[in-house]
Amino acid sequence: MSNETIWVGTPFILNFEDQRQFFISLEEQGHEVIIDDCPAYLSEDELVEKIKNATAVIAGAEPYTNKVMENTPNLKIIARAGVGVNNIDIPSATKNNIVVTNAEGQNSSSVSEHFFGLLINSTRRIHWMNENIRKGAWREIQPALVPLKNQTLGIIGFGNIGKLVAKRAKAFEMNVIAYDIVQDQEAAEQIGVKFVSLDELAKEADFVTCHVPLTPDTKHIVNKELLEKMKPEAFVFNTSRGPVFNLDEVTEALKNKVIQGAGIDVYPDEPPDYSHPIFTMENAVLTPHMGGRGIDAVRNTINHAVTCVDDFLKGKKPSTVINKEMYDN
Repeated sequence: MSNETIWVGTPFILNFEDQRQFFISLEEQGHEVIIDDCPAYLSEDELVEKIKNATAVIAGAEPYTNKVMENTPNLKIIARAGVGVNNIDIPSATKNNIVVTNAEGQNSSSVSEHFFGLLINSTRRIHWMNENIRKGAWREIQPALVPLKNQTLGIIGFGNIGKLVAKRAKAFEMNVIAYDIVQDQEAAEQIGVKFVSLDELAKEADFVTCHVPLTPDTKHIVNKELLEKMKPEAFVFNTSRGPVFNLDEVTEALKNKVIQGAGIDVYPDEPPDYSHPIFTMENAVLTPHMGGRGIDAVRNTINHAVTCVDDFLKGKKPSTVINKEMYDN
C-alpha cells in the first residue's frame, strides 16, 4: 500500500521534541503521518472525526468502540503503543476487518523498575520524609523503615514483567513466590521462584504485586477477601491495570489497618476520580500511570508500533497481532 494516512494518537510521542524521527521510513514511502496533539480524553465522535481518513492508527488510550470502527471504513490496522488493549473492542475490530497489534514486551523493564520505585518509596517512607524535612522537621522524622532483605515478595502474574520483578527482587535478597494460571517452571527454577496458590501467596507474602492483563478472571483479583488473608504489616502494589484492584476495598483495608500500605500506578478510570478516598490515604504512594514511561520503553514502544504498521502496509503479518484469526486463512 502507498500514500496511506497514518494517525498518531499516543501521548508517548509528546516525550520527544523531534516527533517526526519515528516516522521517517513511513513518510519516505509516501505515507502521510498525522501527529495529533493527544488530548487526555476523546469521545467516540471526536475520534471518528480525527481518523475518518486513516488507514492505520498508532493508538493511545482513545476509545476504539464498535461505533468508532463502523464509522471509519478506511481503517485497517490499530497498532496500540502499549500492552493493554482494553480500550479496543477486539471482536468488533475483527468483524470490521481491522488488525489489532500491541507492543508486548517493549516496556517490561520500565514497569518492573517503577514497581521497585513504589516499593522502596513505601517501605522507606521517602515521600513522607521528603515532605517533612522541607518543613524543617528533623528529630520529628523517626518512622520505622521496613527492610526488603529476607522478606517475601508475592507476584501475581509471572509473565514478562513478573519475571523481571523476580530477578530484581533476588538482588535485594528477597524470597519470591508467584501465582499464575500458566506456570513457567523452567524460568521459576532459574530465578529461584516458588509457585503457590493465590491464597498461599496472600498469607505468606510481605509484599504483593500485580503484573497481570485485565481479564474477567483478574478483575478485582485483589479484593476484600484476599486482603483479609494478608498480614497486617503487608503492602499491595498495582502497576498492571486499574480494575485488577477493587480500589474501594483496598482503600478500606488501608483505612482499617488490615494492611500497612499500598503503591498504585493505575486506576479503574483514567484520569481517576480525585474525590476517591484513596487520594487522602497517607499510607498509599500514588503515581499517574507512569510505570511504562521510562524513556527507553517509550522509544521502544513507538518504534514497535511503527514497525507493525509498516509491516502491515507492506503486506506482511505484524509480530504482535492480538486478533490472530485475521491471519488464519
